[in-house]
Amino acid sequence: MGTRKLSEYIIDIVLFLTGVGLMISANGIDPGSSIGIGGDFMPKVCTKLWVLISIGLLLWEKGTPDDHVKGITADLKGFFGTLVLLLLYIAALNILGFILSSCIYMFIQMCIFVPKQLRDKKHYIIFAALSLIVPFAVNTLFVEVFSLLLPAGIF
Repeated sequence: MGTRKLSEYIIDIVLFLTGVGLMISANGIDPGSSIGIGGDFMPKVCTKLWVLISIGLLLWEKGTPDDHVKGITADLKGFFGTLVLLLLYIAALNILGFILSSCIYMFIQMCIFVPKQLRDKKHYIIFAALSLIVPFAVNTLFVEVFSLLLPAGIF
């Protein structure tokens, strides 16, 4: 089995197990006292979709040919960097709040994903702009449309 194929299986299995864990956690959410759809609806729908998509990815990977003859190498350093960054993001949410921690997370994550040859001043400006616009837009959407507050943090 080629390195890339193995890394794809690892990622797909981690996604599946994470989805199952989130689905179990979402089932413990209290629907609240609202009439109609409660606060547990979207987490349950999203986690079920997550699990279905991860199963689809596993099946897709099973059907793709092995790459060991192509000599493609996997970027496991990027995968584990992303995993650590995601854990730090989750830990920072209650401390820094949604907007600040999301801005930092998005900028660093984009730097991890983009190849080194594409990291120049122009792309860093784009990364910074997206890292500022998206968390503010998501926060506004959740507060104004869904009437839900995201973690505010200590700032």
